[in-house]
Amino acid sequence: MKRVLALLTAIMLIFSGLLVRLAFLMTSELGEVGAARSSRRTVVARSRGYIYDRNYIPLVNGKTVHRAAVLPCGEARRLLEGNLSADEAKKLDGQKPCVVDTYYLRADAGCVKYFDARPRSEGFSACHILGYVNAEGKGVVGIENSFDDLLSAASGTVEAVYRTDARGNAIPTDDIDLVKTNYNSKGGVVLTLDDRIQRLCEDAAAKNGLDRGALVVLDADTGEILACASFPEYDTGDPGAYLNAEGSPFLNRALNAYAVGSVFKTVTAAAALENGVSPDRKYTCTGSVTVGDTVFRCHRHEGHGELDMTGALAHSCNTYFITLAQELGGKKLLAQAKKFGFGEAIFLSDGLTADAGTLPAAKTLASPGELANFAFGQGTLSASPLRLAALYAAVANGGICHEPYLLLRQLNDNGDSVAEWRPSPGTRVISGNTAKILGEMLEKTVTEGSGKNAKPDAFSAAGKTATAQSGEYEDGRELLRTWFCGYFTVRGATYAVAVVKDDGDSPTRDCAPVFRAVAEGIAALGGGASQDPAPSHAVPEEAGTTAADLTT
Repeated sequence: MKRVLALLTAIMLIFSGLLVRLAFLMTSELGEVGAARSSRRTVVARSRGYIYDRNYIPLVNGKTVHRAAVLPCGEARRLLEGNLSADEAKKLDGQKPCVVDTYYLRADAGCVKYFDARPRSEGFSACHILGYVNAEGKGVVGIENSFDDLLSAASGTVEAVYRTDARGNAIPTDDIDLVKTNYNSKGGVVLTLDDRIQRLCEDAAAKNGLDRGALVVLDADTGEILACASFPEYDTGDPGAYLNAEGSPFLNRALNAYAVGSVFKTVTAAAALENGVSPDRKYTCTGSVTVGDTVFRCHRHEGHGELDMTGALAHSCNTYFITLAQELGGKKLLAQAKKFGFGEAIFLSDGLTADAGTLPAAKTLASPGELANFAFGQGTLSASPLRLAALYAAVANGGICHEPYLLLRQLNDNGDSVAEWRPSPGTRVISGNTAKILGEMLEKTVTEGSGKNAKPDAFSAAGKTATAQSGEYEDGRELLRTWFCGYFTVRGATYAVAVVKDDGDSPTRDCAPVFRAVAEGIAALGGGASQDPAPSHAVPEEAGTTAADLTT
């Protein structure tokens, strides 16, 4: 009996050990399966700091698209019927999640979560100022490059969070969650540009054949750049497609220096008036004038006859201004040009600087022939459209020259102003009386002279045409730079405009109609640019700076 009990006890102990072992193995296997399941996070959208116009209209991230983060469940195919591409369907078939562009937002399902995304850059407007980012989201040129650190610091993400099995496949019976981290932050930089004026300038250029050139609009009283367009343009969302395009679309012609031609006659007239020459000075144009051994011809070969300074500017008489400069002397004319900023670069931001152009030296102008060329904007003289716009702004505002500027303020992630750029104060370059006389001359140029095609229907304007020899040739012919530079006032605001065509024919046909379209377009906006309203939550300025002209 004792042997039987001992045997039974031994059998029970063995059986109990087997149960414990089996339980341990089952527990271990479940633990391994549980450990194999994990949570995975995948970035489905990224944002980058904003670039705003003066009215806080986004110039990037402006387009909203609807998207859905999707797990490979049967419900997904029904909900997204008609939206799935072949690649997206293939991912779902392989038990992988995907992101799908949708036509509109719907109610979320467990395996489908909808969200809004804003692609970074897509389009042509202000492309030369804004620039673009590379595949890694880093700014390459323009404001995107100048403020890459700031715009990167305001970046954010949308992540899809979901569980996977031991093979790394999404578990279709689970939900997908979206986690936003600083996504679509309001942080960024505010520019002086007015998006409405920028777009109407681009439209005016397209409708009037300005396919290779530039167009700049300034607030004449402050120097703020309201529009800055260069043509041809490129798509900031696909810059690679324009690498070999005709017309050098990546060249910012608004900041490039060109031969300026007769728009410089305004400087010659200003220098004469500032040095006591009467606007009634008379000269009889016979169609040419000899200076030294060189014969300089007027564009009107039969001559203009007797003209005073107003008539000479209105009809763009070369010989009048050649003889005026000879009387005045090179030093005085050069000094006036320097006062207007000719020969100086215009810094807008890192990587965005208008060319200084070229200004003849005083010893060069000791040559009567060189001085003759300089008098009507030829020879070695060159300047950017931005510099020419600043010249005409100075005449418009009574003789104060403001350096054009582009930057207004910096915003934090909440959209609060944390830094502002203070432009340099304007400098008086001509007297108020000289500015008034010049303004009357330039207005007559538009009403009675070469600028008639620039005249708006409902209000007055002032300005000057030009055709400049470039010294550059294509297919055996010299390229001409045609110009119209001027200003107008609507509802108490004055705008200075410079238009240049890189391969022009006639300024009256190429550029004057563009000026007129811009003037009438701004008038139709109800007076043009706003007065740059600061956001209601803007914070006061504080001392300190990390950039030469930035207060933080």
